Amino acid sequence: MTATASAKDHLATGDSINEQLNAGISLAFAAAHLGITTKWATKLAWLSRTFTAADREAVGAENLARLRITHLEAIAGQHELLRVPLLTTAAKERLSVRDLRKRASELRGRRQQADQAAEAVEQFGGPDAMRSTERALTRYARMPQGQLLRIYTGKSGPYIAGVIRAARQVEARINQETGETHISPPMT
Repeated sequence: MTATASAKDHLATGDSINEQLNAGISLAFAAAHLGITTKWATKLAWLSRTFTAADREAVGAENLARLRITHLEAIAGQHELLRVPLLTTAAKERLSVRDLRKRASELRGRRQQADQAAEAVEQFGGPDAMRSTERALTRYARMPQGQLLRIYTGKSGPYIAGVIRAARQVEARINQETGETHISPPMT
């Protein structure tokens, strides 16, 4: 099999190699049977596992026939949610491998920025963080005295004290701003 064969052909060969491996046939034997090197067989088997049947169906057989193995290699390490759109775009726009890598880098950068923005919201006490803190404090309050004291005098103690102190400060601020005593948010 040559490097000029389509991505579709290479993935089919990789599927065949994986089937043989699953049947207990050695990689060396499968490669020799196909007339390719063991290194090449390893690469094809890996690409076959990386680009699942569902991925291939989403990209489409026609699009895979337009791509080369180098396109697959260029984005195999990308997040799985980016692979299909990248391959589809590469096939439809007839992107070179260099342009595909550039597009992947741009998408990865945008995704990282979005992830960082989401993390920033979480770091400042999103609902999930608040629920988690509330559950932990409720569990601590229900613990037997000995167990609670072990936790409080251990590594978690300063954090527990900090949460209690911060909660009191927030409560005081809410009381100051509203002129009322609030223990929980008003029900709407």
